[in-house]
Amino acid sequence: MQSLQVALIWHMHQPDYRDPASSRVLLPWTYLHAVKDYSEMLRTAREVPGARMTFNLVPTLLEQLADYQAGRAKDLWLETARMNPEEMTDGERIFAVNSFFSVHNERHIQPHRRYRELARLRNDDSAPESARRFKTQDLRDLQVLFLLAWSGHYLRRESNTVSALLRKGASFSEGDKQALLDCYDQVVAEVLQAYRQSEQDGTIELSISPYAHPILPLLCDSEIARSARKDALLPTKPFRFPEDARQQVRYGQQIASRYLGEQPRGVWPAEGAVSAAALTILQQEGALWAASDEAILANSLADGLRDRKQLYRPYHYQGFPLLFRDRELSDRIGFVYARWDPQAAAKDLLDRLRAIAKQVPGGLVTLILDGENCWESYADNGYPFLNAFYRGLQKDATLKMVTVGEALTDRKATALPSLAPGSWINGDFDVWIGHNEENTAWEWLHRVRRETIVEGINNDYGQDLPKPLLHLLRAEGSDWFWWFGDHHPTAQAATFDRLFRHQLQAVYQNTGLTVPGFLHHPIKEPLRHSRIHEPIALISPQIDGHVSDYFEWLAAGSVELQSGGAMHAVSQELTNIFFGYDENNFYLRIDFGTWQEELVAKDAILEIRISGPRDLQAHFVPSSGVLTIKSADDKPMTNAGRAAYHSIFELALALKPLGLAAMDNFALSCHLYRTGGETARWPDQGTIRLCYRGTELEAQHWFV
Repeated sequence: MQSLQVALIWHMHQPDYRDPASSRVLLPWTYLHAVKDYSEMLRTAREVPGARMTFNLVPTLLEQLADYQAGRAKDLWLETARMNPEEMTDGERIFAVNSFFSVHNERHIQPHRRYRELARLRNDDSAPESARRFKTQDLRDLQVLFLLAWSGHYLRRESNTVSALLRKGASFSEGDKQALLDCYDQVVAEVLQAYRQSEQDGTIELSISPYAHPILPLLCDSEIARSARKDALLPTKPFRFPEDARQQVRYGQQIASRYLGEQPRGVWPAEGAVSAAALTILQQEGALWAASDEAILANSLADGLRDRKQLYRPYHYQGFPLLFRDRELSDRIGFVYARWDPQAAAKDLLDRLRAIAKQVPGGLVTLILDGENCWESYADNGYPFLNAFYRGLQKDATLKMVTVGEALTDRKATALPSLAPGSWINGDFDVWIGHNEENTAWEWLHRVRRETIVEGINNDYGQDLPKPLLHLLRAEGSDWFWWFGDHHPTAQAATFDRLFRHQLQAVYQNTGLTVPGFLHHPIKEPLRHSRIHEPIALISPQIDGHVSDYFEWLAAGSVELQSGGAMHAVSQELTNIFFGYDENNFYLRIDFGTWQEELVAKDAILEIRISGPRDLQAHFVPSSGVLTIKSADDKPMTNAGRAAYHSIFELALALKPLGLAAMDNFALSCHLYRTGGETARWPDQGTIRLCYRGTELEAQHWFV
């Protein structure tokens, strides 16, 4: 039987954090991901003999890495991390306390006693209030623990500095901190050469994205968004500058040649966003191939993807090679396996690939995903999973790891008669255009483009792009539009807003024109956290898994979960969460929406965790209706609750075992398990914090 080829593409990308107004780097994630992910992902691949894969590097990321390597990057966060807390101003102390808890809570704060102590000291108070409680040693420990959270598998295993500081755990000195930063600086300085050398060795293939990671189809014509979604609300003035898209591709190739070596490369269009016009530009500018999501293939085929075997082959559109990612398998790595046992996760993925190999001998499976952000959620930065997965691929004769170039050389591509426009997220462009904030950003970009860049956009400038055009290309990057709108709330929204506007301001400044007043006003609305609506009356719903009576949940409280972050999971949101109580019970209702299919599986287990005066866990098996409630010491509890699932999930928990008294605070989280481990979690991190207001609730919310 012919082996199934497996083409992995790891996409490495960070927004352009360089602020033209201050000449500072406003966020440190490029540096920190270089320490924890860019270096370690390459080493993990090289550790397995014969492993083959493709890494996609964005040109603006290459520039930022080069700035750190050369010592040109003036990073605001790293400068604060290097400061001696004894010499900090009040503002710098507040900035440190407000910034250095920006790590994964469950993986990096909770496992470390000192980090937990500092988190309690902060206590979610306002930054000025909490910063006053931090003494000099507290701040220094916070600096070091934040940095240590960004050490990966190899550094923890091989660096004497990192391992010694992890063992020390607290009471760090200035010398400790400087030794750690010296270690990190050395890692970052070696990243670019390591990737370049690995490609020259033939270990990996390097592909790129257009220069500033723009949504190429929207640069060509923003009206294309209506082709993917008819009811899209778009800017009043269409953005229609295909010449900008061409310059993004051309200049991206120039930057890649500078740092990776001069040769033709394949392209992962930012966010897998494609259109016929965008692909024509890629082909004309010498790209070797492009890739997108299976949703684009399904929308391009007359009968869709009724037969998934059609996914497992390369295509070409008007002679230009195309691959399409297997969404489920790619997303399982990105969003599911982090909560599984690493060996079980690797086995599950290998088993799924073996099943495809039986159905499509000699086929090609393409897995494409973010190569950096998901690993903070994995044990040991993802190393145990990746190592087991790579070794499993190499040991199985029915599976064969390949680079994209090798895959395209080994087989004939199938002609694609038409190409549907869209991206890897839902097959449309909604994440980047259509919301009021996004449309405002496009209209401002259009105005700046019209008023400042009059000629020369089509010129081939090589690596010496005029500054106004350089800042325009950076403003056209997808990241600003990713964080505008309400798809991806973030505590750093104001920073991204400011970076976008400063790039536009720099276009005027470098053209000798006055910056218009509108560019001094933020686009982004304030961040909305997960919103809690309190109950307005006591409720006593019937626990039967149905909405038995219109009024039974009408007075309940509700939770609006806000998902966020640098990654996007398709269809992972719940429809509704309701809660309430009466004199005897706490009630919870969850409407699972698109997750209903997962819940009815025989191996599905739903777990509700409650933490408060007393902790407990409720385990519910939807297929059988069996509910088990356990205390914090894992002892079963009888007569503590009841649950049902049909069209909705309903749960009643007795208040007495919870130990709740009026005005007690408590927290809950919801977890879905399938064979192998946790499949989903709501909220993504942390808990939903609630207050039990007791029977006085109705006195607080009386009405006629």
